[in-house]
Amino acid sequence: MHVAILNYKLRLFGISSLKEKRSLLKRLISDIRTRFNVSICEAGYTDSKTWSELGVAIVSSAKDVLDSVVEDITTLFENTQGLEVVEIQREGW
Repeated sequence: MHVAILNYKLRLFGISSLKEKRSLLKRLISDIRTRFNVSICEAGYTDSKTWSELGVAIVSSAKDVLDSVVEDITTLFENTQGLEVVEIQREGW
């Protein structure tokens, strides 16, 4: 059994209100949950319009599958318009 915990620090662009930020993040979180079957939540910067921190937990029976899912999620974040991945922290067992 392999586990990865990721923490993505994101910079958001073009957001004018917290309501708009929540809408963007809710859509993104929902998309990632359904596509990859992982646990994800907003973990920091909840009162900031320009920053967000998302935590992701992944469990898999094979390490190569786990690494593939991590890469796919990171690519999805990097290709999402209106946000920039500033920092990624990863822990694995």
